[in-house]
Amino acid sequence: MVNVEKPKKSFKFRLQKFLALLLLLHGIFYLAYWFSIGNLRGDVDKFIADFIGLTLPYTVILMVLTSLVGIWSLLRFLRLRVTGKKASYDHDRINWIYFGVLIFFLVLFYSSFFLILRENPSQRGVINLLINLIRLGTDPLWFLIAAIGLRKLILLFRGRAIMTENRWPWMIGIGFVLVLLVGLWLLPALNPPNWAYQGDLPAKPALIAHRGASMLAPENTIAAADLAASYEAFGFETDIRISQDGVPLLMHDGTLQRTTNVAEVYTDRAAEDASSFIMEELNNLNAGLWFIQKDPYKAIDGGLVSQAQLSINQGQKIPTLTQALELVTEKDLVFLFDLRYPPEDHPYHDELFDIVFEQCKESGLNGNIWFLVDRRYLDTLLTEAPQMTRVIGASSTNLPDPEELLTLEYEIVNVDMGILKKDIQAYRDEGLGVNVYTIDQPWLFSQFWLSGVTSVTTNNIHTLSQLDRPLIYMPYSRYLLFWGLFGIIVAIWLASSQPHKEVDPQTPRKMKTPDLLDFAMTKEDQLTLDGSKVPDMPGDESSMASVEIDDNIDSGSASLKDIESK
Repeated sequence: MVNVEKPKKSFKFRLQKFLALLLLLHGIFYLAYWFSIGNLRGDVDKFIADFIGLTLPYTVILMVLTSLVGIWSLLRFLRLRVTGKKASYDHDRINWIYFGVLIFFLVLFYSSFFLILRENPSQRGVINLLINLIRLGTDPLWFLIAAIGLRKLILLFRGRAIMTENRWPWMIGIGFVLVLLVGLWLLPALNPPNWAYQGDLPAKPALIAHRGASMLAPENTIAAADLAASYEAFGFETDIRISQDGVPLLMHDGTLQRTTNVAEVYTDRAAEDASSFIMEELNNLNAGLWFIQKDPYKAIDGGLVSQAQLSINQGQKIPTLTQALELVTEKDLVFLFDLRYPPEDHPYHDELFDIVFEQCKESGLNGNIWFLVDRRYLDTLLTEAPQMTRVIGASSTNLPDPEELLTLEYEIVNVDMGILKKDIQAYRDEGLGVNVYTIDQPWLFSQFWLSGVTSVTTNNIHTLSQLDRPLIYMPYSRYLLFWGLFGIIVAIWLASSQPHKEVDPQTPRKMKTPDLLDFAMTKEDQLTLDGSKVPDMPGDESSMASVEIDDNIDSGSASLKDIESK
């Protein structure tokens, strides 16, 4: 009979299963990323729409297509597993179509992450923390897959050792495989995920309301700052510009189009720089109605904004720095701000720092002022207001040296989400505070909490203020216990799955077929080959056999001739 190779043992069949699993895992991570970034999906849609010229929910479409590809990959993998045990699976056209989809998706996967990281380097930290989070399932999965593969290697080496007299090389190979397995187990134990914290649980980071409670009220308004205080925010972050007549005001964008009704009030000047208006003109604008009309975070549709708050929101004006400082003093908030300089031809371009600095000193807030100060103005701050908290703005792609910041007497590093845990710890070890912006997702806030940051800037103050523990966390000792138990279970499985008996390495001997005549002869007929009589021997087995046969003959059994004829 010709042995037909089972499909599950062919390279082509195994390759199909591997590709299905590869695409499935990529699809799962892709979906997890798009689900996890929240509001950034809207920015991605806008970026693609500006590039293509057509507005569509691109990320939603991408997530739906990824889900379909993932389902196809899962069903294909399961079918390959089943058919691998029963029948062949050879649909060449489907295989080629699937291979084309796989190539397209992998190109889309890696190119999209390349573009995202190029346009927004802070996503490096998000991706890193997401990978840490999903290690909850991937670490056991990869270790189990590795154990299955190494088990097959052990069985192979063991079989080779049985079939040869020189066993030592194969036994050494088995020992090496076991050491490799232990090494694979040690990797997660020595490099635990971010959520397996060591020592005491870090203190909850302080919450700085990004432009106020900007998910529930129009950003950079008194209503937003006041609402943030009601959610027990530690501080209020804003951006400061200066009007044409020298009044510092709260405004992030370079123009007034997005957050005011300037297009209705000053139709011909809607695209002008915000600093080109005098304060009297700015007071004619409404800075709250846009929030109700656009509902940028869907908080109104979600029922998160009360009717009373809606009434407050719709009448908001652009606040001045003086008004903001009064509220911060009243609510005892930390005040973190960034200076947005006007064009060089602006009459107060060179005086923005001095004007803002004087108003901050007059407020008497002292340490509650978190001054995001450039190095060129650092000496002024140290000399005239050393009690103010000195903050340096940093990029995660070009982080300043901790010792250098201590020498310059900075106290807090304000950095984007791209910063990694090791860099956070480096700053914390030197006694520097780390404020990370802008974190809205509870899972992401929880992971930065476990990374040891001292504060975060957030739009989602109403949600993060309710968290008293990280969403997913575990002490390292408990993580090590669970991981150790998992390793023991895998080791027991490996030991129990080994063959219990070894095959005799010697070639089995061929047994001679007994001659029935030997058992039928009597004592008198037992002759040697040369005709001599065999002497009786006590306990001789042939004698006993002949006696037994004689008895059978006496009882009517077959005769000797019958036996011979047969």
